Amino acid sequence: MTNLPIWRRLAWRLGASFLLLTAIAVLLSGFLQYRAQEQWLRQSLGSLLLNIGRTGALLVDGDLHQAVVAAARSDTPDYARLRRELVRIQETNRLGDAVYTLTDVQGATARFAVISNGLAPVGLEYRLAPEIQPILRRVLTEGVPAYTGIYVSSSGTWITAFAPVKNSAGQTVAALDVDFRVDVYLGELAAVRRRFYLHSLAGAVLALIAGVLLARQITRPVVQLSGLARSIVEGHFSTRVRIAARDEIGMLGNVLHLMAERLNVSHRSMTEVLVRALEARGEATGSLRRLADASAIVSEHLELSPAQREALELGALLHDIGEIRVPEAVLQKPELLAPDERKIVQRHPEWGVELLETVPLLTPALDVVGGHHERYDGSGYPHGLTGEAIPLTARIFAVVDALNAMTHDRPYRRARPLAEALGVLRDNAGKQFDPRVVDAALKILPARWAEVLACQV
Repeated sequence: MTNLPIWRRLAWRLGASFLLLTAIAVLLSGFLQYRAQEQWLRQSLGSLLLNIGRTGALLVDGDLHQAVVAAARSDTPDYARLRRELVRIQETNRLGDAVYTLTDVQGATARFAVISNGLAPVGLEYRLAPEIQPILRRVLTEGVPAYTGIYVSSSGTWITAFAPVKNSAGQTVAALDVDFRVDVYLGELAAVRRRFYLHSLAGAVLALIAGVLLARQITRPVVQLSGLARSIVEGHFSTRVRIAARDEIGMLGNVLHLMAERLNVSHRSMTEVLVRALEARGEATGSLRRLADASAIVSEHLELSPAQREALELGALLHDIGEIRVPEAVLQKPELLAPDERKIVQRHPEWGVELLETVPLLTPALDVVGGHHERYDGSGYPHGLTGEAIPLTARIFAVVDALNAMTHDRPYRRARPLAEALGVLRDNAGKQFDPRVVDAALKILPARWAEVLACQV
């Protein structure tokens, strides 16, 4: 599980999903809020200006306005009268910009008629912003009031309402223009936008934290079960994990534990059958179990993982399983072996590996089975491995196996005293045996060795 790239780990994928979904939700919500705020501002200002324009247009005499436009002069009493009405409209509604009327719309231009500040003469050409051209033409042709959206011109950012000025015959003779600068309101919208970005960022950070915590909470038992399943596949059936969840994951954990228990029973039964078969070929009953127990005692003085300890035990029990392919006459020969017979015997580690590597439940034993006759100085067999290249479990068992062999009778020699055998271990540290393993073996009291190996002190 730890070897998976980070983007393939379930916890990170869940966390990223929470982050992405929350970020999308916050962004969408903020965007909709911003658009709603913008639309509300435009509609509110547009409606307000439209009401001002409608009311103001009623105060403008359309017939008088036609006469002023026809005279094309700004110094007449009629012009002054109309201007006073526009000033009243501006002051009553507290408008900061002039109110004016427009006529004679031609493409992108129109002409001023009457303006409340009196700064534009009658007939002065007025260039229209592209956004207001269709609105103004519709007001003049259809005679209905309307307002623009927010637009930018050379003099600022605006929203404008137009109301038709009609004569006594009901004809639209001009459009009353009511402008409003929206820079302040756009500043408020910008503040809304900044708050939106800030809230989005805060939401994303909170989503990331919550997503990672929640994802870890969800995936922790999954990771534990993954490790348990890996241990079972590798043959380590004693591994246990505690799944606190009371959901489907908890049920899966219980099922895996039950499966591990049953596999462990089957595994031990199979191992016991193999051990009995090996002991039937000349080993004393219980001798293989003594080797496994002795190896476990040595391993207590070394740093081994639980998986290595299980592999050491299984390897000790099955270390000579390759000898089933060695003729009985060679195994039980009371005198020293001939060179060709020795070559046959020395092949038993390889034969043992060939037998066990086809059985997944027994593969943890391969290191001991294939390496227990390797020597620390490289003079062993079958591969002549040296030092740390020899698996640690094989180095441990090599010491225990040698001590057991020296302290028990063999067809071709008598047993050595335990003290002498321990001295042989000491003398061969760094040669045949790993010095660290020898040191660990020498820390065990002779009485304990005698007990576990069933030999004489």
